[in-house]
Amino acid sequence: MIRISPIAFCLAAVLAVLVVPVVAIAGSKTTSLQLTYQVEWGDVDVATTTADWTFGEDTFELVATSRTIGVTDRLRKYRGRTELTGRIEDGRYVPHRLAISGVSKRRSREAFTTWAPATGYSATQRQPALDLDKVFPLKAEHIDGAIDPFSAMLNALDTVAKHGSCDGSARIYDGLRTSVLTLHDFGADVLEKDRPFAYAGSAVVCGLSGKPTGGHLRKSRWRKKQPKPEDVLIFVAEVRPNLFLPVRMQARSFLGTVTARLVMPSLKISGN
Repeated sequence: MIRISPIAFCLAAVLAVLVVPVVAIAGSKTTSLQLTYQVEWGDVDVATTTADWTFGEDTFELVATSRTIGVTDRLRKYRGRTELTGRIEDGRYVPHRLAISGVSKRRSREAFTTWAPATGYSATQRQPALDLDKVFPLKAEHIDGAIDPFSAMLNALDTVAKHGSCDGSARIYDGLRTSVLTLHDFGADVLEKDRPFAYAGSAVVCGLSGKPTGGHLRKSRWRKKQPKPEDVLIFVAEVRPNLFLPVRMQARSFLGTVTARLVMPSLKISGN
């Protein structure tokens, strides 16, 4: 297994935490949303991420893609895709099937995971298989009872919508890695319109930290200095009545700051 590039790492993080909405539109049995995020490394546009969500009365679906752009696309080309289906049970988002794939100049990989409705037991097919010389093994104790990162973020944002706070944690499994994801409440802030397409206004500030528990690289510069919750900030705002979205993410690392912004003109909502 070849080490994933920093751009691919950042895109995976953006996909996991930014393309997730919480929506409650009265009188609508089915609601569809289209979102686009622009990703910058410093002041350079490096990638875009798009997401198409569909929410039913007790189901939800996601199709999301990510890709590098500009000079980055020529130097570190990357394409990612995620497909997710799930159920809404007692107000909680529960995954049913998750398919993730990523392709770069050096390699490709994919994983298909299904959760059993009654037990929550999951089964995964991977291509290629994990190279245990390069990554830590996955353990059943970390997989059992874990959910995918997108459902976990839906549940976390539901807490923001209901209580105005993002404190909470969840055990995560995406078919390739396991981790414990924790959100920290940093209060509220007012975002300025720093790009023509960006959101401006009040937002809840959530710090993000994660503890890898399996599938992660044995040797990685990313873990030499454990990031603090304030190193990764997610700004959540009510962009429409009853519609809460991550509108910005800022991630600081030894390589600089990655900022992802919701492209407000891209937001499309439809329902019936």
